[in-house]
Amino acid sequence: MFIMGDGVDDDTRAVIDDLMDRDSRLKFFDHPKHERRGEPHRHRALAQALGKVVCYLCDRDLMLPNHIETLEHLLRNSDFGHTFISDVLPRQDCLRVVHEVDLSDASDRRWVLAKRCGARNGIPLSFAAHTLEMYRKLPYGWRTTPEDTFTDIYMWEQFLAHPECRAISGTVPTILYFPRGNRTEWSVQEKLEELKLWSERIKGPSWNNWFLQQTVHVLAKDRILRARQLRGYSYPLVRRAYWKLRENFTFKN
Repeated sequence: MFIMGDGVDDDTRAVIDDLMDRDSRLKFFDHPKHERRGEPHRHRALAQALGKVVCYLCDRDLMLPNHIETLEHLLRNSDFGHTFISDVLPRQDCLRVVHEVDLSDASDRRWVLAKRCGARNGIPLSFAAHTLEMYRKLPYGWRTTPEDTFTDIYMWEQFLAHPECRAISGTVPTILYFPRGNRTEWSVQEKLEELKLWSERIKGPSWNNWFLQQTVHVLAKDRILRARQLRGYSYPLVRRAYWKLRENFTFKN
């Protein structure tokens, strides 16, 4: 496990040192604050990596127990991928589904490359992973990001633009994502309390099953809303879209 330091303070450094004393598998890359988000530091760290799959975790998110296993399975026949994308709404104790791409579909891949995902990042850092082999085929790897661009999507574009890169989107929730955009007025202590609350929940033996059920519940409510919006129209294309919602699906072992 690599811990990337980008201008950490002495208290953080002490915590990391203690973790390394207890587990020799941890390696800390301690750097002064970079002009953006320390992207070149990540590139130099990956030059030392020996694993097959590279996963990421932003310091404000939480990784569920199934995350690495799920991504390892996804990348057995792919080079870049991500798991199901949702975020936790602040002070509402609920999650919102923002999953909207299937990277195995050429049109979705072009959509991401064309930056049509708007001001928001389509695939946040913590959800994504890639093979180390594919990373080493890229023209640049991690590099300093322009000011008006998300750091992670700037990196993912290299994968998606590479002709040899096989990309995939998973459908299993594995990350609790806490976007900074709707927490801009929060203090560090408020963010810490939120992470503590959700960290305790994750430890519960039945929590992951509950989380999966809640995700299905949110998707079902979204499907009902879309059907409600479409069912009253008589236009042929709209009616066709309504019936498309009722496609069959099969279970695969």
